[in-house]
Amino acid sequence: DVKAIMGDSSDNIPGVSGIGEKGAFKLISDFGSLDKIYEEYEGSSLSASIKEKLKNGKEMAYTSKFLATIVTDAPIEKTVDDFIYHGINNDALYDFFTEMEFESFIKKFNLLPSLNEFDDFSKDTEEETAAEFRTPATIGLLDGIRNETVAVYSHDHRLYICSDKYNFVYEYGDYDDFLKGNNIICYDLKSMLKEHPVNCVFDVMLASYVVSPSDSSYAMEKLCKAYLEKDFVPEYSAQMLYQLYLELDKRLGEAGTKRILTDIEIPLARVLCSMEEEGFRIDVNGLKSYSRQLLSLASSFKERIYMLAGEEFNVNSPAQLSEILFEKMGLKHGKKTKTGYSTDAAVLEELRSESEIIQEILDYRQVMKLNSTYCEGLIKVADGNNKVHTTFNQTVAVTGRLSSTEPNLQNIPIRTELGRNFRKYFITKNEDYLLIDADYSQIELKVLAHLSGDINMLHAFNTGTDIHSVTASQIFGVNINNVTTEMRSRAKTVNFGIVYGMGEHSLAKDLRISYKEAKNYIASYFATYPGVHAYIGNLIESATEKGYAKTMFDRIRYIPELTSTNRNVKAFGERVAMNSPIQGTAADIIKIAMINVSHALKEEGIDAKLILQVHDELIVEAHKSCVNQAREILQREMENAVKLSVPLTASIAVGENWFDAK
Repeated sequence: DVKAIMGDSSDNIPGVSGIGEKGAFKLISDFGSLDKIYEEYEGSSLSASIKEKLKNGKEMAYTSKFLATIVTDAPIEKTVDDFIYHGINNDALYDFFTEMEFESFIKKFNLLPSLNEFDDFSKDTEEETAAEFRTPATIGLLDGIRNETVAVYSHDHRLYICSDKYNFVYEYGDYDDFLKGNNIICYDLKSMLKEHPVNCVFDVMLASYVVSPSDSSYAMEKLCKAYLEKDFVPEYSAQMLYQLYLELDKRLGEAGTKRILTDIEIPLARVLCSMEEEGFRIDVNGLKSYSRQLLSLASSFKERIYMLAGEEFNVNSPAQLSEILFEKMGLKHGKKTKTGYSTDAAVLEELRSESEIIQEILDYRQVMKLNSTYCEGLIKVADGNNKVHTTFNQTVAVTGRLSSTEPNLQNIPIRTELGRNFRKYFITKNEDYLLIDADYSQIELKVLAHLSGDINMLHAFNTGTDIHSVTASQIFGVNINNVTTEMRSRAKTVNFGIVYGMGEHSLAKDLRISYKEAKNYIASYFATYPGVHAYIGNLIESATEKGYAKTMFDRIRYIPELTSTNRNVKAFGERVAMNSPIQGTAADIIKIAMINVSHALKEEGIDAKLILQVHDELIVEAHKSCVNQAREILQREMENAVKLSVPLTASIAVGENWFDAK
């Protein structure tokens, strides 16, 4: 009855307009029920205002009561006994987790099928299973097998081996010569290379990524289900790997994407393995000292927050911060949750101009995050030589880009001075070495110029004119010599916004301008670069027709969102169709450069190694005796990785730490 009057926005119960929680409780307390209120309110001592609200809201009150009343006589065909828990149904749970792609839960619940459960493998008949998967024979020697194409899978200190001729398991001894002397079909080459030399001709994990880059996982269990419609069983791992090879090789051939696997991804896995093992040394003592500086700075921010709030409280507590900002200080807030009003970054950004305390809180949070993520985080993962070894992921980003984890060295902050300082603590392995940093200049815009063939953009790049100034002069209608720093900055946002499929609303938000201004900026941009406009339109049209977008190297990204009836989902698909060919091509170019740089450094036999990639940036660690030679190799191989209709340029710097080299 109370909810009938006060309503409940979380359950879409409207209530009586103008009467809140306190008023509703008093009315029900005084009258006893909703019915009694409407029987007696007209002759009661209630104010004229409340009577008017009750009169106007009678229909809504009874509708609200209906909505708020729990139905206790709904027809239910089952009894309580039907819901008695009988333990986990492993088979059903395994199927569900597999369908939902919850690979980690499969391991957590130990649901992988055991060898003893193989009788029901893949729901085939026993005869079909026996015909397709044979228990491998045990072999003692591998010496007689050379130049064969064989699938190998290492499990439980055994090497399972299969081809169209072989099917056996090697249980003991060294098999490095075997892996070097044959054409190996494997799973996750990069991981294998950390223990064994492998002459890999086909990596099933990388192949499945090239075939379907949007998948959330490329675990063997998932691949067997997806491509063979079978559960993965370790005893038959090599046979299953060989079948996956046959299926994926066929699909790569049909799509025309096999060269991405053989010419880019497999050679790159070798380069990444070397980079991961080499690592990047950090100045641990320097980071500890910087941590103390950051904590001191955070403390000063906290004191100013206390002063502006008028009291001390736990700044790290969302509930306490919410109380201070929205209840004590009365700042505007969003919807209330169980723990209070939200104080996340997006909310605080909206409030930045409302009170100076907001900026102090944002600064405090930034400093604390820098300290915990980078000072404490990097020190924690450093090895005995004070080196951090990131893991490069080849199969995560749908565009073909690499990602970096544990720690993420591609995400060392650069936008603020406090963040940039972290690069000072990435140093050479000793004083006899230097770092060489090479960064592609505007590679994605150059890819756009090449792929679109836009005359004005090609001319700007081929004459060495600053592309952002050209764009600014056209958008703002001024001579290029009169373009201000602010104009150029805005034009830069527009240039890269087009690459990333940014629309008027996003651009307006980014530049903090009106929607109309943003719309005019984009219209002026396309008037300046009509070839780009036509190219983007063709990309969307082609991707809608074919269901996928392609890079310059034929890397495919499927875009099912383009067929969605939901306008927002379809708009996302169109943005993907616009930016995937550009981002994907740029990603492939840097991968090719990495392969070529690594190969050239080895060919020259100099003491220099590639140690890090950050999207468009490569870092080489070189002995001082060969720095100039390594620098020339790095620049030459990056600038000649591919031939575009505009020059690829890389800016190079050398230093004793990453900050100086950057």
